[in-house]
Amino acid sequence: MSLKQTLKKAKQIERQLEQQAEASAQHSLGTVKPRNYLALDPLLRKGGIHEKEDIDIVRKKRRRETKQQLRKTDWLSE
Repeated sequence: MSLKQTLKKAKQIERQLEQQAEASAQHSLGTVKPRNYLALDPLLRKGGIHEKEDIDIVRKKRRRETKQQLRKTDWLSE
């Protein structure tokens, strides 16, 4: 092989490596970690004895229950 052919072959190899590096960089940026649905399981949340009985928490609970009751009522039939 002549020097000219060797240089040409080296440039081709460099271009291929750059393209592969760009493709792998784009691929790694596009990957998304799967969501851990086990962490969202209600059985794994705090509650019961461990739940704080703070005044604010009690008010929030009472307010949420009231809102749920108001949503359930049929206002058009009354």
